[in-house]
Formats: sequence, C-alpha cells, structure tokens
Amino acid sequence: MQKIHVLSTGRHASHFVEKCIESVNTQTLRPDSHLVIDDISNDDTRQILMKYMYNQEYPNLEIIFSNIRKYRLLNLYENIVDKDPDDIICIVDTDDWLAHDEVLKVVKSKFESDKKLEYVYSRYSLSTGEEGGSSEIYDGWEPYSGRWITSHMCSIKAKALQRIPVTNFLDWNKQWFKIATDHAMILPIIHKLKQLHGDYSAIGFIDEPLYIHTFHGNPSKPRAGTPEADERAKMAVRCSTYIKQRGYLDD
Repeated sequence: MQKIHVLSTGRHASHFVEKCIESVNTQTLRPDSHLVIDDISNDDTRQILMKYMYNQEYPNLEIIFSNIRKYRLLNLYENIVDKDPDDIICIVDTDDWLAHDEVLKVVKSKFESDKKLEYVYSRYSLSTGEEGGSSEIYDGWEPYSGRWITSHMCSIKAKALQRIPVTNFLDWNKQWFKIATDHAMILPIIHKLKQLHGDYSAIGFIDEPLYIHTFHGNPSKPRAGTPEADERAKMAVRCSTYIKQRGYLDD
C-alpha cells in the first residue's frame, strides 16, 4: 500500500523547527512518517527537538541527530533510496513549514489524479508574506538551460530519485553537493522523467502556495553582506553553473 512520508532536513533551525513539526502534526491527512534530521546544529535546535523525542502526541515523528555533517542532499538521498518505489515523499526543510492543514491531502490528491505523476511542486509564500515565483512548465523549457521554475518544497515518488545515477549528485571533486542541492537533485529528476515519457506529463504543478519558505529570514543563518554569506553565494553560483553545464549523466 502506498505511503506518504514527510522528510525534513536542516541545520540551525531553532527559530522555525517547531513550526515545521507542528504544521505536519496538524495535517488532516496524517503522514505515515515524519523524519526530522538535524545536521549538527550548534544553535538551540537540538534542545528544542529533544522535547519531541518519544512524545506520544507525535506518534509518526522520528528525529535523527547526525554524528557527522552530511548536508541536505545526502541526507535526503539516504532516506529515500530504500523506500517503496511508489511511496510519496514530501520534502520540507526544518526552517520551512506547511501553509495549512490540508497540504498533504492536496498533494496526495494530485498524485491520485494521474498515476503517471512522479514529481509534484507548487507555489509557495515567503515568511515575509510575499509569494514565491514558481510557475508551470512553459513551451520550450528545458531543465538544464531554462530558468528555475520549481519550488524548494516538492513531493516525489521515491522511484523518481531512485533511478537517477549517483554521479549526478556529485561535484567536480566526486563529493556530494553541499550547496545548490535543489538543482543537483531536481534537475536530473525532471530530465529523466521527460526522457522516459517524451514530455513533462509525469510532472505536476499545484497553483497555490503550499508551504512557507524562510529564505533569508532565518536569523541563525549567515546574514547577507557578511563575508560568510558572500562566499556561500559565490559557491552556490559555481555549483549551479557546473550542474547546468554538465547536464545529465547516465552513469
């Protein structure tokens, strides 16, 4: 039987991780599991998460504290690769949260509307109240050359990721991407789905905001204009450019 899982990874999410957990726990459609992975935060995230450990009010919640820094992409991959291929995985970072109590119901209904669907994304809202810029796929769009149109939160059937060769997730040093992880994971998935079907019919768009994205609103993250933030931004551009120029790898 198909299951629906919520997978949340992150670091330094002390200001938002409770919102993330509560937004999942209050869903009218309860997920079969909600896995929260803390990637060695050194703010108060761990202390906040500890109060949820073994709490019977959150029966489907599991919390993992990483022993080594793995970063987002590897954490996601390791916890999707062994799932049943048809299970639905809803990805919500620990500093983001679901927009309302019907989100999982909407997502599941979208998948049920067309059994071919393997990747579903939606509009989103920023924590500042503005709406994000996701849009439907337009004529002539290509994943590696077109503009970024999808969203930070997405839902996939596990097999959409499982069929992608791991080489697509590795950088020029053959290490797992630590940044630009949306591009590193999602672009190969979309490319492969188009290759399999000859079009984008396995990709679904929900034209409403389904989650709240903090973007630069997390005070635990490097502030824009600081040397650390500037260096991170440069690395993100480098990784994204590399991913797009390299394209999809078949092995």
